[in-house]
Amino acid sequence: MKEKQALAGVTGPRYRKAKKTEKSRILDEFCLSTKYHRKYAIAILKQAGKTQLRRINNQTVKVKTTSRTRRKRVYKRYYDEPVEKAVLAIWAFFRFVCGTRLVPMIRDNLDALAEHRRFRRLITALVKSKLATVSRSTVERMLGRERARIKTKGTSATKPGTLLKQQIAVRTFWRWDDKQPGFCEIDTVSHDGGYAKGEYLFTLSATDVCLCWSEFRALKNKARTWTEKALEDIRADFPVPLKGIDSDNGAEFINWHLNYWCEQHSVTFTRGRQYHKNDSAFVEQKNGDVVRKTIGYGRLQGDDALDALAEVYVVLNPLNNFFFPNLKCIDKKQVGQKTKRVYEKVPKTPFQRILDRDDIPAELKLRLAEQKAKMNIITLQEELQKALDNLQKFFQHNPGGVDRLASDVPDSAHGKNLT
Repeated sequence: MKEKQALAGVTGPRYRKAKKTEKSRILDEFCLSTKYHRKYAIAILKQAGKTQLRRINNQTVKVKTTSRTRRKRVYKRYYDEPVEKAVLAIWAFFRFVCGTRLVPMIRDNLDALAEHRRFRRLITALVKSKLATVSRSTVERMLGRERARIKTKGTSATKPGTLLKQQIAVRTFWRWDDKQPGFCEIDTVSHDGGYAKGEYLFTLSATDVCLCWSEFRALKNKARTWTEKALEDIRADFPVPLKGIDSDNGAEFINWHLNYWCEQHSVTFTRGRQYHKNDSAFVEQKNGDVVRKTIGYGRLQGDDALDALAEVYVVLNPLNNFFFPNLKCIDKKQVGQKTKRVYEKVPKTPFQRILDRDDIPAELKLRLAEQKAKMNIITLQEELQKALDNLQKFFQHNPGGVDRLASDVPDSAHGKNLT
């Protein structure tokens, strides 16, 4: 480095006095000797060897420069502290969703957020204009300073069903047309608190593979009576006709009664492979990202807890389907020994996916649009919090359980909502 600086000090004055053609030759020789980039070499030779007057120890001395000194750039922060406070408040209010989902939620509901009493002081006119243009990466940097890492783990309560396995086909990639709405994956989530003895509540989850529309129902237990009743309720409330269901090998699904119910309603019934949890990846993801993040891992039992859990899902279902966007995997590529997943660039809500499809009747789209127009995302979120506060009273203590809700668990613990 000292030799390069000495060479620059000698070459610099000669370079500045030379004509254009000669400068090019001097620059070529200097770059060949120092291995500098041409533009960087020009910047050095313009300053090297110049004499400057500097004040050192109260004395003025002449100093020869070896290179130019750059003034450090100072950037004014555009998305400043008021914007960050507003983002963090909205993030906490909507149960700590990831930045990828939070940004479209803010943009779609910005007027409602700005007018609500909870955010009126935070979202001023200037902050509102900045929130309309904030990017996902900027929001993720804001959330990174506040996001805690909490890891939770539950137990599996799936007991194998031995009946009808030969009659119920195993779902493979060609047996379903996943691009058509109406084909759902179903599963149950146990609320045993880590202590799988006695009677406790369950949640029945159903997720449309194409639309990502999800419905959740509270079950008193896994008896076939409650399972069939919940499935009938889901079929009645589903936005499109139910064409097929795919379950795991649990006894609550693999039985004669559910098989007969599917035959009565012309519903294709398939099952996943044993010990292949990823066969039901869509509904399993909703179990973790929606049910576990909202309800948690505590133990629930009894009729009062069943009613309280049902009240939670009355609010959670429309909130999740009409307002909460998610990303969907659209392609998989094999790169060497790794699989690269390609996701949508813009997150969409299940309601938006219905509007984008041409094979869904316009009357259904109009009915859903009218239904959404009567809803308010902030009002629904407040009602959800009240229902969760009421549900908190029914969590039972047990040696192996965790007595708490998971509504305060951030996305860093569960990952993004990637369907």
